[in-house]
Amino acid sequence: MIAVIRSELLKIRTTAVPWVLAGIAVLINGLLILVIYLSQNYGGPGDDVPHTTQQLRNLLGSGFQGYLLALILGVLLITIEFRHKTVTTSFLVTPRRPAFVAGKLITAAILGALLGVLMLIVALVGGGLTLTARGGSFTGLVHQIPAVAPGFILVFALFSILGVGIGSILTNQVAAIMVSLGWFIILEAILVGLVHGAFKWVPTGAADAASNLTRNGGNGIHLTLFSWWQGGLLMLVYGLVFAGIGSILLTSRDIT
Repeated sequence: MIAVIRSELLKIRTTAVPWVLAGIAVLINGLLILVIYLSQNYGGPGDDVPHTTQQLRNLLGSGFQGYLLALILGVLLITIEFRHKTVTTSFLVTPRRPAFVAGKLITAAILGALLGVLMLIVALVGGGLTLTARGGSFTGLVHQIPAVAPGFILVFALFSILGVGIGSILTNQVAAIMVSLGWFIILEAILVGLVHGAFKWVPTGAADAASNLTRNGGNGIHLTLFSWWQGGLLMLVYGLVFAGIGSILLTSRDIT
């Protein structure tokens, strides 16, 4: 398995995918930091910077929505094999297809975690410099790292795993990306709008619980979430179930 993971890391290093996604992640995080400062009301006159514990945690976790990039990273990690017709060679090197998927899952978790670390660094540097320039406490932001970082990085790793699971089922790169984004951007919002209680069971609700950044939904709706470990476990179950189905399909599927 170690050899398989090394091979996967070598493949991903020799493509533009991780670098492009990293660049997009940095850009998005910078914009989200700007949105936080422009749209949030932190108190009375002159009090226009994050200062409470939760506000500082939300600033540090400003790139949380970047988990969609981690999801896409996981999808690309496996669908790129089918798109560029390298899957046949990969199966010759790793004949046992469940082992092939397992290698992708572990690699995705590593890369997703690294993407999460990058997002945290950007938020700490960009958000911290802006906070300091406006008279806020950079030290206070740094003190929130132990509370935010574990759940934040965990969510990114788990979404990458989920992406591999989805990609292993659909295999078509465009279809897998469209289905993934369609669910998280459109369908999930419709489902939660119709049944508020469903939020804690969907991947986004599980991710919110695992990150422990906020306990409230949009439009002032209070949403009951699982504890952080329950949310993380639910996310992991989603990823492994999809990957398990994908492994079964790949085992029975004829690759030509």
